[in-house]
Amino acid sequence: MPHTKMTWSAFREHLRKMWMVYLIGIAVCLGAVELLWTVTEPQIPDDRTVLIYLADSSSNPEALKDVAEKMLEETRKQDPSLQKVEFQSLQYADPELDYTGPMILMARLTGGDSDAFLANRFAMEDLVSGGALLPLDEFVAEGWMEAYGLEPYYASRENENGEKSTFLAGLKLDSLHALSEREAFREEGAFLAVFANGTNQAATLYALEVMVGVLSAEGAQEAVPASAASG
Repeated sequence: MPHTKMTWSAFREHLRKMWMVYLIGIAVCLGAVELLWTVTEPQIPDDRTVLIYLADSSSNPEALKDVAEKMLEETRKQDPSLQKVEFQSLQYADPELDYTGPMILMARLTGGDSDAFLANRFAMEDLVSGGALLPLDEFVAEGWMEAYGLEPYYASRENENGEKSTFLAGLKLDSLHALSEREAFREEGAFLAVFANGTNQAATLYALEVMVGVLSAEGAQEAVPASAASG
């Protein structure tokens, strides 16, 4: 009868030879658990979510988690159906150095998977040239963001007849230093823009004003949009 008793030395030798197999098995199991969670997790409809992409070569959405919570809290007073406000990273470097950024951005736009952007110069140029942005002229004229002094960014677009016109494509973020102080996003040379085909534009505009209010005055007790307070 063969000897089958496992000794400590034999067990260690077994682990030495097979550790890679066990490691791969653990990784596969963890991936399967994560996939199962993703598939079974309740999905929030797009029109009840405000999704803001941080389009830069480096960003940290976790550093804005408390800001997102404040945005949700305040915006739900105007739109009780809103269930989620979220920041996500969108890797976007100089296209001459990394071509993947424009491809990822195009996929997000095609799928309608976005509401607004904090975008670096390269991403902003592609958003403008792709006709993806909501003109902000009307909203700014009505007092949107007027309390925070963000400089406007105008761009030109071409209509179906080939005629060019200028529109307010976004707001410059250079003065919003809390973004870099939180190590969330580099505001220098970056812009705030709204997706033209977003599913929840009213809530997005309101939430963005809450965001700018919070970041403009860190530690303030209230961060309700000035336009809402005056109304």
